[in-house]
Amino acid sequence: MQKLIFFDIDGTIIAEDGYLPESAVHAIHAARKKGNATIINTGRTAINVDAFLREIGFDGYIYGCGTQLDFEGKTLFHIEQTPIESRTIVQLIRSTNVAVLYERADAVFYDTKSRTLPGLENLLKIYSDKRVPFFDVPEDQNWCIDKFVIWYDNDSNLKEFQEGIHGKFDYIDRGNGFAEMVPCGYSKATGMKKMMELLHASSEQVYAIGDSLNDRPMLELAGTGIAMGDNPMLHPYADYITANLREDGLEKALAHFDLI
Repeated sequence: MQKLIFFDIDGTIIAEDGYLPESAVHAIHAARKKGNATIINTGRTAINVDAFLREIGFDGYIYGCGTQLDFEGKTLFHIEQTPIESRTIVQLIRSTNVAVLYERADAVFYDTKSRTLPGLENLLKIYSDKRVPFFDVPEDQNWCIDKFVIWYDNDSNLKEFQEGIHGKFDYIDRGNGFAEMVPCGYSKATGMKKMMELLHASSEQVYAIGDSLNDRPMLELAGTGIAMGDNPMLHPYADYITANLREDGLEKALAHFDLI
């Protein structure tokens, strides 16, 4: 029986500094060779999944916190905001004095008519170095987004912003004046559940591997949830705790469950 293995990216496959253990690459190759399906599950939209990660070879991807599902080169599901909904968010951003980066499957967008804060500038520099395409918000009336992130400070009207997205987007505060907006009802867990339904997989066939508390719903949905060794806060929600990334935790976990 084929197993589905869902992987978080940051802290699970690659370290914050970009380090990618050879053992992780070998383990993913071995898991596929054994007939298992390997699936990335990330908050990143498709354009922001690095080429070197894709080159490892995965069977599927859940992008943008469950807003897009691809498997074996085909898009099975993708939800976008309508152009009208997207323009409403643009006006809200401009009126509440926050900085923004809009995310879509094919590009990311900043807005020269809204604020710029250091966090946004730093991220655009990273995107430039990685050659991720980013553009100013166009006047095109068909323009739309999948999700977005903001940066805020004491001059931002955060209360008005949160009221403006209520019922449309979940507000996820990531700390240090940074927050992520995901359409209501979508998450890594909902994306994973939908992928399981589309592939007719039961929870007993499913393994999920993550390293931080935002991976908790993914681990709890899986038949077997695996936590990397770094974050004790996630460990109570895991069925198995492996070593950390730099100690070949991913490979050790897949070997433990005879997935490679």
